[in-house]
Amino acid sequence: MTDGTQSRRPVVVGADGGRTDGSAVRWAARHAQRTGRPLIVVHASEPEALAAQAVGAGATGITALLEAEKERTDAMAVEVEDLGRELGIVATLELHRGSPVRALLEHDDEAVLIVVGTGRKGALREWVLGTTSLGVAAHARCPVVIVNPEVEVGGLIHNRIGVAIDGSPDSRVAARLAVAYAAAVGTSVVAVNTWYLEVVDGYVVTEPESPEWKALVAEREAMLDEVMQPAREHHPEVEVTLEVRRGSTVQAVLEAAADWDMIVVGSRGLGGVQGRLLGSVSHRLMRQAPCPVIVAGGPRQ
Repeated sequence: MTDGTQSRRPVVVGADGGRTDGSAVRWAARHAQRTGRPLIVVHASEPEALAAQAVGAGATGITALLEAEKERTDAMAVEVEDLGRELGIVATLELHRGSPVRALLEHDDEAVLIVVGTGRKGALREWVLGTTSLGVAAHARCPVVIVNPEVEVGGLIHNRIGVAIDGSPDSRVAARLAVAYAAAVGTSVVAVNTWYLEVVDGYVVTEPESPEWKALVAEREAMLDEVMQPAREHHPEVEVTLEVRRGSTVQAVLEAAADWDMIVVGSRGLGGVQGRLLGSVSHRLMRQAPCPVIVAGGPRQ
């Protein structure tokens, strides 16, 4: 992730100028600083949204809305410049008219990461900004980082990256991404597989010390080892721990993530249908995670 031309690929982050995307912008800037990359902050305003706000406002109200948008973007330009100066990185602001998803995806081919917030601002605005997060995560070929407003982004606290592995092609992409990310920032990786209800020889496995339980765990550990092996060979300096947990996937990963700085997931995983935009597990983790979530992109990694 940091050699040759790769090191010049920018970190791209979406910003709406509100307070809830501050964590996403700050995380993106810290990552750019940590990995020696430039930062591009993208702000897109949709004419339809401004028009909806202007309904019934009259000429004076429309002028006030346009002036408010101008003040917001001017303030953002100053903030981005100050952020770049503070962290010693090249930081630029791009302004677009149109869809935020489209504006961010314009950087898909060049960005090393695209970073978005979730914008928990109440029912309607949460839905709108959630569409941006989901739209980018579903369609981008580069990795997409989702940072909730409550996430602490001051630095690496645990020095541990978690990756959810189920053996699917998407989770293999996630495995490579997790180890490459860990190599870039100097952390370790925990590869986690979960199971909840398994039947062996007609019996539901419930006893932790039973032969069936031990065989089940050993089988899943072997799968984890096989999936992670290519990434470990590419980055032998990264410490990788394998962990099998019993419980629902989302709950088990969220519990483990209390000691992680990042969760890495595939976009679909097992049970995902080709053409489905984003798997339910990835979607729920994006909303509930106590740390940033990286959704692995498409084939180009």
